[in-house]
Amino acid sequence: MASGESIVELARKYMGTKYVWGGAAPGGFDCSGLVQYVFGKNGVNLPRVTYDQINVGESVQPNKLRPGDLVFFDTDRKRSGPDHVGIYMGGGKFIHAPRPGAGVKVSSLSEGYYMDRWMGGRRVPGVSASAAAGDGEALEVAPKLDANELAETYGMSYSFFKSQPELWKMLNGAVEGQWTPEKFQAEIKNSNWWKKNGSTARKAQMMAKTDPATYKATMEAARVSAQQMAVKAGAVLSQKNADTLAKNMVTFGWNEAQVGNFLGQYIKFAENKTLGGIAGMAAKEIRKTANDLGVAVTDQSILNNAQYLVRGLTSMEKIQGSLRQQAAGLYPAFAEQIGAGAGMQDLAAPYVQVLASELGLPETDIDVFSPKIKAAINRMGPDGKPAPLSLTEFTQMVRDDPAWRKTPAAANQAMAIGRQVLAGMGLVK
Repeated sequence: MASGESIVELARKYMGTKYVWGGAAPGGFDCSGLVQYVFGKNGVNLPRVTYDQINVGESVQPNKLRPGDLVFFDTDRKRSGPDHVGIYMGGGKFIHAPRPGAGVKVSSLSEGYYMDRWMGGRRVPGVSASAAAGDGEALEVAPKLDANELAETYGMSYSFFKSQPELWKMLNGAVEGQWTPEKFQAEIKNSNWWKKNGSTARKAQMMAKTDPATYKATMEAARVSAQQMAVKAGAVLSQKNADTLAKNMVTFGWNEAQVGNFLGQYIKFAENKTLGGIAGMAAKEIRKTANDLGVAVTDQSILNNAQYLVRGLTSMEKIQGSLRQQAAGLYPAFAEQIGAGAGMQDLAAPYVQVLASELGLPETDIDVFSPKIKAAINRMGPDGKPAPLSLTEFTQMVRDDPAWRKTPAAANQAMAIGRQVLAGMGLVK
């Protein structure tokens, strides 16, 4: 019969031995390799891998563990089942080969990481512990812990518990009642603090108390990131707003959509009515689309749409679609063409050319917004339906305007008519 204490004592001799995947000798161990080697040296043969070792012997509850028992954990959440094993030492501790880069070491079953991943304990046949308590075997429980120790074993600092009245009361109750790690964990997860705060918020609050230096550095990095995202979006953030955004990013783990929704509130015009970043590009596209469609848009409308775009409440496709609907309502005679993707500036181009030619104006000075153009393309017929002027009718309408008579075109036409009359009279050839 092998002694559990002798198994533990031998395992201690390999403290610090490097982790080697598949290692089962003093030159390097993996978790199950250490177990197999140490037990083998004590005359107890075990299977090689964790998945087989957990089938050896009988199950043991955490508060019934004794030196030489095996403890199993599920550390790889991608696969179900045990993938890590250690040797219980007594006093709530176990010795194991944890992972690459970390040598053989002693850990506590009370650590939050191992409590969360606990799978079970096994008592190996042929292994005994010291006789005690009159029953032939020592059945150990975790040692009595004070408040500081209990807080630290759960991965939280004593100061953090003191900052949370609900958890502080719970910690004192756990010390007084010497709760098992499982009960302590269950009570924390049932607290209002746990339920009201997501995983990211809990970690941030704990970091602020347990590792203030890291928390400060994390917050500073978040502030820099917040300002960079603000510039990209075109938002103008005060230092206070930047701090608020950084805190939300760290505390709540805000994603890109949540950050955008926050930044959209701070999209503002510069003095020259321009916007920067994504908002500025959106504003330019909105203005261009509106102009192409012959729709007048206000600065406030452009600002509102740019804000909604950054906040993720709309898209450029939706904005352009809305402008196209407005254009169809403004120019009912061309609604079908507008719906098919045409722009009113293009549709009105023939009228622009006539007006420019007749009045001797540059075409760049005339567009669909010009009163004469708008009147011609939006004329209604006797039946009340849209009936745009033909180009011939439009030309005559322009010439009927008193302003036309003062143009070179009018003078040339008068000269041509006069020449025709004189030619008819035989006075000129």
